[in-house]
Amino acid sequence: MMDRERFKSLVNDPRRTRQEIDQMRRNALDKGEIELAYLAEKALDNRFPGWNRGIRKAGGATPTLASFRGEERRFPMAKEAYVWLMDCFIRAKPEILEGPDWQKEFVAKGRTVNYFDRDLKSLFRDSPHLADDPNNYTILGNGWFADLNLSNAQKFKNLCKFAAIAKFKFKTDWNWEVEGQGYSRLDNILREF
Repeated sequence: MMDRERFKSLVNDPRRTRQEIDQMRRNALDKGEIELAYLAEKALDNRFPGWNRGIRKAGGATPTLASFRGEERRFPMAKEAYVWLMDCFIRAKPEILEGPDWQKEFVAKGRTVNYFDRDLKSLFRDSPHLADDPNNYTILGNGWFADLNLSNAQKFKNLCKFAAIAKFKFKTDWNWEVEGQGYSRLDNILREF
């Protein structure tokens, strides 16, 4: 395993080409060094915006960095980061899902779907067959069910909704970085809040 600081210095060297940094990223991924791959992607994002167009196939695991109030964790899948962050949010502000109905409705419900519910059948009210597959949901620390059958954009939007009510500041109190997805994609969602 390469030293993190040395690797960071190498990928941020302005003499490195996009191809060299991308090769370093791929080598890190091949060795299971997600943190080093993340550093390479961050360098690519900074120096070569749009470098990753077309390299990721739809679906599949997307390594994700999440943080809450100074604790930072890397997850092999975005949904694991989403669940961890939601549990952190709920531990810090349990009253959001237990408090006034408007808060609960804003966070838990979409126009046509529920994202969180106390009852599994209600969670998947319009698509009850989804409740048959435990990969589609999880039980959060407060006992509520969370729909996991979501795009990463929807997961981020749900986090933003909860954070808006709880007054958690993005990039200060919490963060969410999906590998290969720059903040530009998230800007439109952030503008809603």
